[in-house]
Amino acid sequence: MKRRALLSAIAATPLLAAHRLRGDGEFPSITSATPDHMDALMQDDTAYPFLDDLRRRCYTYFEDSADPETGLIADRGHADGSSFSDYASSAACGFGLAAHGIAAENGWISREQGAERARTMLEFLVHRAAHERGLIYHFVDRLTGERSLDCEASTIDTALLIAGAMHASQTFHDDRAIVELADELYGRVDWRWMLGENGCLHMGWQPETGRLPHQWDRFSELTILVLLAIGAPQNPIPADCWNAWRRETELHHNGESFVSYPPLFVHQYPHAFFDFRGQVSSDGRNYWRNSQLAHAAQVQFQAELAEKYPRRFGHYGDQLWGLTSSDSETGYRDWGGPYQDGVVEPDRGIDGTVVPSAAGGGLAVAPESTMRTLQHQKRTFGDAVYGRYGFVNAFNPRNGWIGTDVIGIDTGITLLSASNLLEEGVWKPFMSHPAAQRALRLAGFRPLPA
Repeated sequence: MKRRALLSAIAATPLLAAHRLRGDGEFPSITSATPDHMDALMQDDTAYPFLDDLRRRCYTYFEDSADPETGLIADRGHADGSSFSDYASSAACGFGLAAHGIAAENGWISREQGAERARTMLEFLVHRAAHERGLIYHFVDRLTGERSLDCEASTIDTALLIAGAMHASQTFHDDRAIVELADELYGRVDWRWMLGENGCLHMGWQPETGRLPHQWDRFSELTILVLLAIGAPQNPIPADCWNAWRRETELHHNGESFVSYPPLFVHQYPHAFFDFRGQVSSDGRNYWRNSQLAHAAQVQFQAELAEKYPRRFGHYGDQLWGLTSSDSETGYRDWGGPYQDGVVEPDRGIDGTVVPSAAGGGLAVAPESTMRTLQHQKRTFGDAVYGRYGFVNAFNPRNGWIGTDVIGIDTGITLLSASNLLEEGVWKPFMSHPAAQRALRLAGFRPLPA
């Protein structure tokens, strides 16, 4: 694309609205990124074409992996599209519902196609998929909707599914069936059933053992779960549950504190739907800034790993970074970083792997650093890591290992974050939903002081 055509496209569309001052709605939005910085980024002739191509490839996964009868999205698939898992991920289905809306709004598919795909999935989820008091199982068979892999009926995965349904109901608001199905999916969940005496939600329920003892009791991706449970139209949990979980571990980056859990996805999934810009929680924290700091701290952590252990991690740095829960040469790993202030060690078995979705999921949060590494990864490693569905799930430049798969939730978070960066494509519909606004209000969020 020529520079003039690119600049015309920017002028004609709400590109990078996510990084400009905005005053509409109950909660005004603001970011620390300046328009000059963002204009400089997007005036690179390669930036918009790269993001547009990445988004389209990511959406192709949701087209290819959806069962034609149920609409359910495979948990994972081979990067070349040759096969998919027999089981669906309920969280990937949530990202898929949002993805269909994004695709329709961008003209990749027709509006009728997008609505039909969302409606097919919602009808199956509401009427046929296994659930317990409204909680959908973490994994279900793509053909039958029955529980798979002896998994739990999951609170967080149900929340991510409902978030996607909320987005679909607002995007296709003129389709009465979609709106009613999304409302039923949300309204039937018995959130109070999962609430502990300490005000924290349990992680789920299994037929063999009952309610899981583990709780969402410290900082993680729980923010979207707790907010949706507070704002629920039926069986909501008390608003003061927002303050029941622990704000730990607290780390620091360049003198600013942030609460952290090392894998970056915990700083991304809630932000894919809730627009936390320009808002402060009742606990006094701006979670948008918290996420920005977590991303910056990880870039620094990996650069310091490279400096301390150049033989093992010398490839890490500003151009090549990204750790979040992912595949690895030795199996699935829950890794990230940093773990402690001032400690630079390869905890949790960090072996030099790079996870593209760690940056892809942060495109709206930290666009300059994420664009830098994603474009570097594509330019340096080419078709070996970038194919039909965008980036492979993970690869290791140190030893040449390249994962064979893509994972629905990681491909999904990349698509959603890129769409928020370019046009607020998830934020605008989702934040217009009454439950999203109700959740923030009840939890005590307020605009940041001017």
